[in-house]
Amino acid sequence: MHRLAFALLSSIAFVTPAVPDGRDGQGRTVDLEAADCSRNHSIWTGYETAYAVRRMSVPAAGRLDVRPPSNGGARIERGGGREYSITACIAASGSTFAEAQQRADEVRFVVSGRRISADGPSSGNWNVQFVVQAPDNVDISVETSNGPIGIDGVSGRIDARAANGPIGIDDASGDITARAQNGPISVRGRRGRFDVETANGPISVELSGSRWDGRLDARAHNGPLSVRVPRGYQSGVEVSSSRHSPWNCRAGACRDRDIDDGARIVRLGTGQTTVTISTVNGPVTINESNW
Repeated sequence: MHRLAFALLSSIAFVTPAVPDGRDGQGRTVDLEAADCSRNHSIWTGYETAYAVRRMSVPAAGRLDVRPPSNGGARIERGGGREYSITACIAASGSTFAEAQQRADEVRFVVSGRRISADGPSSGNWNVQFVVQAPDNVDISVETSNGPIGIDGVSGRIDARAANGPIGIDDASGDITARAQNGPISVRGRRGRFDVETANGPISVELSGSRWDGRLDARAHNGPLSVRVPRGYQSGVEVSSSRHSPWNCRAGACRDRDIDDGARIVRLGTGQTTVTISTVNGPVTINESNW
C-alpha cells in the first residue's frame, strides 16, 4: 500500500497520519521551508523526481487568497518591501527524469483577481508548495487540502484552513483564525488575537514570555491538548476538558487539587484570563517551562 505523509518544518515539528493521495498511488515526504526551494524534497516510490521554481509578486493591497492545488502546502513568512513575494516550489515524478522534468516545467501559476493557485498536467504526480514572503500588516486567506500550512513571524489578519493537514503558527501576531479538519494545530508565541479549532486533531500550545498580549481561544474536538506554560506566567490560562478525559498535569497549579473532580478545569498563571484552551473527548497534558 502506498501512503502519503506530510512534514512541515518550522520551529515546531508535526507528526501527522498518513493521508491517501488524490492522484496516482505514491509515497512522498514534503519538507517545506526555504523560499529558494532548496529544502523542498519530494519522493515518489519507484519513480524519478524533478523540480522547478516559479516566482511572482503581488501588491499588498487587499486580501490575498492562497490556494495550493490538492496535496500542496503553503508557508507564510515575514518578508520586506510592500509586496507579497510568492515562490512556487514544484516537484513532479515520471518513469524517467526527462518525463518528470517535463511535467514539472508544465506547472504554472494561476492568478484570478487576488487568488493565487497553480495548474499542471492532468496525468502524473506533481505538487506545489507555496512560500509567501509578506510585509507587515498582512491580509491573507490560505486553504489547503492534504497539505500543511505554516505561519511564521508575520503580523496582520490571517484566515488559515486545512483539511487533512497540519497548521503551525510560530511567533505570529494580529487576528488569526485557524481551522483544521483531521489535522493538528500548533501555536507558539506570546501575542495576538487567535481563534483556533480542530475537528479530529490535536492542539499544541507553547506560551512564551511573561504574559499573553491579546486573546487566545483554542478548542479541540476529538483531539488531545498539549499545553506548556512558563513558570510565573502573568496572564490567566484556563484549560478544560470533557468529564472523562484523562489528564497529565505537571504544573504547580495541579499539585493541590484533584483533576479527577467534576470540574475538569485548571487555571494557571495570574491576572485576567486571556488564554482558554479546551478539548472534548481528548486527553490533556500540561507542563511548565522557563521563560
